[in-house]
Amino acid sequence: MKIDIVTDGNNELGMGHVYQVITLVRYLLNENPKLNIQLYTKSDQAVVKLLRTTNCKVIICVSDCDLYDYLEERKSNSIIFDKLNVSPILAKKIKENINSKLFIFTNLTAANDYADVTLMAGISDNFQNLCRVEEITGKVEFFGPKYWILRPEFLELREASRTIRLVKKVLLIFGGSDPSNFSSKVLENLFEIQTQFNISLVLGVGFNHNEELKEVIQANTSLSKVDVFRSVDNIAEMMVQSDVVFASPGLTYFESLAVGTPVLGFHQNKMQEEVFDKHLPTLGLDDLSKLIGIIENRSFVFPCDSFIKNMEIGQGIKEIIDQILNVS
Repeated sequence: MKIDIVTDGNNELGMGHVYQVITLVRYLLNENPKLNIQLYTKSDQAVVKLLRTTNCKVIICVSDCDLYDYLEERKSNSIIFDKLNVSPILAKKIKENINSKLFIFTNLTAANDYADVTLMAGISDNFQNLCRVEEITGKVEFFGPKYWILRPEFLELREASRTIRLVKKVLLIFGGSDPSNFSSKVLENLFEIQTQFNISLVLGVGFNHNEELKEVIQANTSLSKVDVFRSVDNIAEMMVQSDVVFASPGLTYFESLAVGTPVLGFHQNKMQEEVFDKHLPTLGLDDLSKLIGIIENRSFVFPCDSFIKNMEIGQGIKEIIDQILNVS
């Protein structure tokens, strides 16, 4: 069985799609090691290097036309897009000319109209889970946090609910690129609080604010200390060892909740702010002065909240895998 997967990541798009694809590949190969999986991207070498950790062949495409030619030649059983900006023209062309089952994950364009299966884990009505099957076409639509594709360790290491009396260990992780540079700005605000924090800061491969971050760390005169990590592979363990995780509202945010660690969200754009605003409010760059009060009052999102428990974060992976492998 042949499967083609297309993804992209950069400083603007973030890297969540890339990491989710890597996890998906591992689930698929664990289910069937004989699968012939090929990956495609228009992104730079940093993304290519990450994708190659799957041991699958990675094809670099210069355009959608280039990508289509590869897909048309291979005629795989399933074609999967995991990216925000899938071209409707490309999706329509694939649907009409290639006899493959078309999956589109986490996309915000009209390309979803041409897919056999769509998945929107981060955007659903009040974070409610839904698997909807259209009666006429048979199209399957997955919505809600249940369908985040999480690495197994985030579910295996899950801890029982915890009580935080004093916040000491803080993990900062704002995605693979952190376009708003929350890494530097939140760190600077934490240094101004008269509390001794042990801070772990994880930077992704797309982080491009190194000089500003260096200046913030060098100017630190507080009692707090910070350790900076890049591209770690034990993030689940780091979350378990932390009192709270500060994260952008995407995959990492839900990974923290899945593993059992409270989280505070920082939105990178207006869309993230609006999606989370009603039930899981996040902070923007203009809200960082509120940090001291939030930390003192422990006003975080806790995994033990009934609203969070009902999300069943990441527990729909079998439904996703079954759809990919069951091709008529």
